[in-house]
Amino acid sequence: MVNRRIPQKLHFVWVGDDALCPHNCIDSWRELHPDFEIRLWGNADWKERPWRTRHHMDAIAATGQLCGVADLMRWEILMDEGGMVLDADSVCLSRIPDWMFDCTAFASWENEHVKPGLIANGFFAAHPGDRLVARLVDTFVKAENLATRYVWYKLKHKRLASWRTTGPLALSEAYRSMNYTALTVLPSQFFMPKHYSGVRYEGDGPVICHQLFASTGTSGYQELLKLSATEIRGYAMGDLINGGSNR
Repeated sequence: MVNRRIPQKLHFVWVGDDALCPHNCIDSWRELHPDFEIRLWGNADWKERPWRTRHHMDAIAATGQLCGVADLMRWEILMDEGGMVLDADSVCLSRIPDWMFDCTAFASWENEHVKPGLIANGFFAAHPGDRLVARLVDTFVKAENLATRYVWYKLKHKRLASWRTTGPLALSEAYRSMNYTALTVLPSQFFMPKHYSGVRYEGDGPVICHQLFASTGTSGYQELLKLSATEIRGYAMGDLINGGSNR
């Protein structure tokens, strides 16, 4: 066992319309983690950094799936810098426990009831050069195409879903194929207590954050951007308690 801690860095990625960037959500993490290094990676980083998977990012962006671009950026950021990547539209409700950073790497299930066996890629922490992350980046670099596939009987290319090629399915399959037993997979309640399907955690256990799921067209999302970090935290807590009735 290697006696070292995961770097206390929180990485957020937002590419696309800067006007929709949830700065208040990111600020909610800053408020509860004042001693952490917190970095927002944006459009300038996407365009200017020499990414290993640049060709795939551009191809995926052309299909309109900026979430796939963000996925690839996050994996490379983890590979190079370590720390934790988090979905930018997640609202921090409590501080991440220190013991989690003693893990070799940690993530959480997306939802044990709706998506059993699927690991969420929007909340993942590791040391720089983590073996699972390295496997993913290497697989992406070597892939012929992550954006589309040719459907011969239709004589055209079909868009590939990023959640399969760069997101949770790609992560889950790599985790199992390499038998990566060093990964601590936490219950979904920690980082995704309410799934986008509507299923939510109703227990009294620890909850660290609540995700707004901006990419799924959350109702009233632009209005939520006007709230302060404290106000968005209050909204998120109410949304969990009321099951969404405050939208």
